[in-house]
Amino acid sequence: MVLLAAGMLVVGRLIFQDAGSPCAPARIVAPADRTVRLESAGRYVILAEQVIAPQPSSLAEEELPGIKITLSDPAGTPLLLSPASIKGWVFKFLAKQQGYTLGTFDALTPGEYRVKADLTGAAWQKSDRVVLLAFAPAVSPSKFLWLLLGFGGQIFFSLRFLVQWLASEKAGRSTVPRSFWYYSIIGGLLTLAYAVHTREPVFILAYAFNAFIYLRNLMLLKREDSAGTKA
Repeated sequence: MVLLAAGMLVVGRLIFQDAGSPCAPARIVAPADRTVRLESAGRYVILAEQVIAPQPSSLAEEELPGIKITLSDPAGTPLLLSPASIKGWVFKFLAKQQGYTLGTFDALTPGEYRVKADLTGAAWQKSDRVVLLAFAPAVSPSKFLWLLLGFGGQIFFSLRFLVQWLASEKAGRSTVPRSFWYYSIIGGLLTLAYAVHTREPVFILAYAFNAFIYLRNLMLLKREDSAGTKA
């Protein structure tokens, strides 16, 4: 019980400590030659979110224009813009942003970055043809690993019912095999780790307490085995 109480205190600290939050995308309208403020250092994804021609419309309904972008940092040093790739699409997906990925770049410091964006192509030279651009902070692909961990926990958690059902069918009566508790504790701990990472207090409290019950059942089974051996 002491260990359980200590675990609850640690979990509470993880829940209520400042976990930080991703910065909202900075946005400009292209064509433009202006500065955009980036609130944090790191990798950014440039997205063409919306076409205004002259009314706002989804990019899915418009042909994406050619967009030429040049960047420079707060010191005036030109920045290298990496072209759109599958990695940029992953960053966009993890950041939960919409639009076409135009490229990525690394901002070494927060501050005012100069952006020059021009639309190319004769159809886009009219004054009412503009595109809304977003500069979204990239999210680390390591989030995929945490998602796999969470899904893995749920898979183990679901398999325990399959194992219990098969064991009952084989025995011809309702029974709970030892493997049920192993699947339960593995699935519970994996899901608990994911819940702690995502700061989900409901799932943290639920799976932290359940893990203790699963472990206790395994301890009781081991005690029965030891008693049977001595007898």
